[in-house]
Amino acid sequence: MDILRYDRQIINIGVEGQRKINSARLVIVGLGGLGSNVAMQMAAAGIGFLRLIDPDKVDVSNINRQPLYNESDVGKLKVDAASQNLKKINSKLELETFPMKLDENNAESLIRGVDLILDGLDGLHERLILNKYAVKLNIPYIFASVQDAFGSVTTIIPHRTACLSCFMKDSDPMPPCAIGVYPPAVFAISSIVASEALAMIIQRKPALAGRLLVFDLETMSFDFVSLRKNPTCKVCGV
Repeated sequence: MDILRYDRQIINIGVEGQRKINSARLVIVGLGGLGSNVAMQMAAAGIGFLRLIDPDKVDVSNINRQPLYNESDVGKLKVDAASQNLKKINSKLELETFPMKLDENNAESLIRGVDLILDGLDGLHERLILNKYAVKLNIPYIFASVQDAFGSVTTIIPHRTACLSCFMKDSDPMPPCAIGVYPPAVFAISSIVASEALAMIIQRKPALAGRLLVFDLETMSFDFVSLRKNPTCKVCGV
């Protein structure tokens, strides 16, 4: 372990906490605004293994809120550009990349074998698939979304907290980020996701387990919604 490199965070989490971070295995599904920013923070924190899943290529319109990429990455697969740039942050990081869209047929195999799932997706349908297999495989899952200046995040611990299907259904509206995204909201919520992820890894109680944080960055309003398991949930209530 490189004590000097991580000395500032070791003051907070301890040497044993850093060891847990160095040995942790995470999957990030979606490498847009949320996923790419969380990936940077995880690499910088010293995560040992990241599996990256995204079918898209870098577009010039991504760069204003996805600083993992730069102008020379435009046109490259996001998983390839992310892998190259994350290695510049942390050369010891082990990476696995899948340039594909998560769906019902591949979700279980794509997330198997990790300690924690981080959500960087745009669509609710794919999130509900991810949630389904997170519960099946008993892997904690941090849900996050952002639209304009609004964001939300919760930490889902299978069989202990409400899962995503307890409080969201496929028919619920969740507009795609193409309608507008305020970059500071992306950075804010990705930092919250990173904080929850590190808490889970070092075995501190995550602040958002069983609670949904909802914020509006324009008004600086932050609210919490208590979440309870739905006994009739078809994913975790059976």
